[in-house]
Amino acid sequence: MFSVTSTDYIVDTSIFIAAERLRPLGDPPEGKARISIATLTELLVGVERASAEQGRADREETVAAARKFIMLPYDESVANSLAKLIASAGRFRRRAEMMDAIIAATALAHDLTVWTQDDDFAIFAEVDSRLRIHRG
Repeated sequence: MFSVTSTDYIVDTSIFIAAERLRPLGDPPEGKARISIATLTELLVGVERASAEQGRADREETVAAARKFIMLPYDESVANSLAKLIASAGRFRRRAEMMDAIIAATALAHDLTVWTQDDDFAIFAEVDSRLRIHRG
């Protein structure tokens, strides 16, 4: 088993995609990087949707890179955080993508910062002030 500390962070899918497309990235947060199983899912969907041979190869390389990180599962703790996050967002009449919600819930369940380039995480930080976002 592995340990996760609050000084670690979770890498959002948008960071992997930015690296794949050679977009600039800011410095990551302090600590050890982890990913949510939802990030692996999103990246695998990208491989399945790729039409051009080179695009598919690039996406497969990105998946291979992501698999080197410790993946945090969608477990009961994440499910509890996700239910509260979605309910809170609904009360504020805010919506965001489900995979982003799972990544945010994973971060909340493990007290991690989310390293992202995706604006959707700001919605979750609005409804749960415990969520820490590091823009990359």
